[in-house]
Amino acid sequence: MSLRPPLPLLLALLGAALFVMFIAASTSRKAEAAVAAALFAILLISSAIRTNSPFWQRNAINTGVTPRDALWQTTRLIMLAYLWCALAFYAVYLGTTLHWQHGWEYGSAILLIAIGHAIYLRRLADPNDAVSTPSAIERAVRLSSYQAIAIAVGLIWLIQSGKLSSLKGDWAANQLFLAGGFAVMCLSVIIIKTNAALSERPAR
Repeated sequence: MSLRPPLPLLLALLGAALFVMFIAASTSRKAEAAVAAALFAILLISSAIRTNSPFWQRNAINTGVTPRDALWQTTRLIMLAYLWCALAFYAVYLGTTLHWQHGWEYGSAILLIAIGHAIYLRRLADPNDAVSTPSAIERAVRLSSYQAIAIAVGLIWLIQSGKLSSLKGDWAANQLFLAGGFAVMCLSVIIIKTNAALSERPAR
């Protein structure tokens, strides 16, 4: 069984969501922009669930997929989440008349995070690299739990602050923070769940 979803189709759908976000932001259609951001999150989360859920079953057979394989696959989706958000920030705040002075700054910061994940993925693809050892993978999974908790706290604050109903130019940024944060939080939880399932399997 392969962990790899049909990447070209996923990228095409993510590209379509990004285009809709751009068009909606350029015409200040907040509802349509929110739908595009939500679609982006749903696409990544559903892709991760589809490829990881078979390993969560109690009677799942040993498919040869290792914790490193699973970590690589879902981390790639996290990288795509950060990359999509960075491109969306650039598209919205550099490509439309919507103005928010911090748009390009957050876009650049998120792009750096995406690049950092891409570098990590390249190393993780090598089974002989230091980041591919069982102890390193366990640390990465533990960091995923911290990331999920931190994002959950941030999302609660974002929702309670009322920023999602902002009348200023940051309304699109807040939608991206919500959708991107929710996607990365869910993907982090999936990493934890799959790693636990695969780590327990040899003892059965």
